[in-house]
Amino acid sequence: MSAPTYADETAVRDLYQRMLDAWGDSEAYAAFFTPDADYIYGAGGVQHGWKEIIDGHDVAFSAWARNSRLEGRIERLRFLSPDVAVLLCYGHVVYLDQRSSDQNKRTVYTLVAQRIAGGWVFVSYQNTPLGRQK
Repeated sequence: MSAPTYADETAVRDLYQRMLDAWGDSEAYAAFFTPDADYIYGAGGVQHGWKEIIDGHDVAFSAWARNSRLEGRIERLRFLSPDVAVLLCYGHVVYLDQRSSDQNKRTVYTLVAQRIAGGWVFVSYQNTPLGRQK
């Protein structure tokens, strides 16, 4: 078993950025996850697999997340093995039509990435809204 390389870290960071960039398109966004991924969103619900991730984001993108983009940053990236990485991230929904971004749209979340068939993909996501900032 070999150690993860700089290329692996770059690939996982690129996967993350491309996922952020796909925000607003349910199918494109879900494509960054495995077909059987677990997706826990901020309100505490769980989506299993592409269909549920797509359906849930279709609702979000037609309601509270319409006309928005997702900004985020990786706080920490750890490789648990050469083929599994955990990302600790912070994110924020930004509205492009000048609506106010309320505090519950600021989140901390974890993503688990796995190398499958030579490429990196997310297998799990867990999102928690940040408490009110003082």
